Amino acid sequence: MKAMKTRHQQALEKKPLSKRKTESETSPRQKRFKGDENSQSARSSAVQHEKIEASTSASKTSKEQEVLSKEELMQRFTVRQKNLRQNNIIGSTSVFKKLCDSFETSRDPERGQAMCKYMRNKFEFFGIQAPRRREISKPLWKEMKTLSSSDLRTLMCEVWYSPEREFQQFATDLFEREILRIYLDDGLNLEDYVHSTLDFVRQFLSSSKSWWDTVDPLASKVVGPLVKKYPDHLLPVMDEWNVSGVTWLVRTSIIYQLGYGRDTDAPRLFRYCLKVAHEDEFFIQKAIGWALRQHYRVDPQAVKTFVTRHKKKLSALSVREALKHDK
Repeated sequence: MKAMKTRHQQALEKKPLSKRKTESETSPRQKRFKGDENSQSARSSAVQHEKIEASTSASKTSKEQEVLSKEELMQRFTVRQKNLRQNNIIGSTSVFKKLCDSFETSRDPERGQAMCKYMRNKFEFFGIQAPRRREISKPLWKEMKTLSSSDLRTLMCEVWYSPEREFQQFATDLFEREILRIYLDDGLNLEDYVHSTLDFVRQFLSSSKSWWDTVDPLASKVVGPLVKKYPDHLLPVMDEWNVSGVTWLVRTSIIYQLGYGRDTDAPRLFRYCLKVAHEDEFFIQKAIGWALRQHYRVDPQAVKTFVTRHKKKLSALSVREALKHDK
């Protein structure tokens, strides 16, 4: 017996072969999926294209901003040069331009305000802390080694008379590194060379921008080593500074030996302290206590004896600071 055919089989047999559904044909559902795939692919390509365009546009914008930034830096530098000329600072070094640009691009206004407040609003600040400032200036030291003595003096004046405090702090680092080259190329005899060098430092110790944050490193890391290297020439100058009545010069005469350790001239230190012990200036009283406390590390008995003997002449602040580590 022949097997009974289903209606579906019978209908299929009646269809022309060309109309029959083959494995290669796609169902409406499959067509929809395929269409979706094409649509998704198109959308993906469009999105990718948009991203590329956006990236290109951003790149162009970034380049435009970079150009504008350079223009702004140049404008600010031009203003600086104009202000420096008003202080009779003529000429400019390439190092100064690079330093200005680096400081400007590292500016932190919020931190700058806090630093300004800490320094009693005496100075403007970029808002750059010491470690970052030294990191910024590090690549420039090699170039500074190639500067002549005249260019070094110009650079020191440029940074010192710029408004932001980071410049003066940089100047103290520069002095510490290059102090012996300030007049090295000028062909001076030893006495003139030594006195010219110290006189140059002096103007930065007693200017309108002088404050403890620059005076102290200049005193202990610049003046101190100079006096130690040329005592015959410069000890008489320290004697003069000690009784000069200029706060920062007096302070320098007291603390210039901070780094001497066992080489400290104790009799001179004690003599300087006594000569200005009557001063009610905070920074002088503090300097006396600081210098004595530093020498206490080397010879505690000598300091205790000195303080005990002259306690009535010394201020309470000086005594307290001098014996801060006395048990």
